[in-house]
Amino acid sequence: MATKMTLSIKLDPEVKKQLEEIAKQQNTSLNRLVLRYISQGIQADTGEPDRLAAIEARLDAIERRLNKVPKE
Repeated sequence: MATKMTLSIKLDPEVKKQLEEIAKQQNTSLNRLVLRYISQGIQADTGEPDRLAAIEARLDAIERRLNKVPKE
C-alpha cells in the first residue's frame, strides 16, 4: 500500500521570488527546483544517492517523452 506524504515549506518572500526566477530560467516549476535542492543537500550530507534524485530523474524522463508527443 502506498503512503501519501505532503511536505510544506514556508519560504521568505524574497527567497521565493529569487527561486521563482531561477525556476523560470531553468524552465521548471518552483516545486521541482526546491525538490532538486533538497535532494542535492541530502546527497551532500550522506554521500549516498538520494531517492528524491531518482524520482526527479523519472519525472524528467516522463516530461521529455510528453514534450515529444505531437500536440493535436
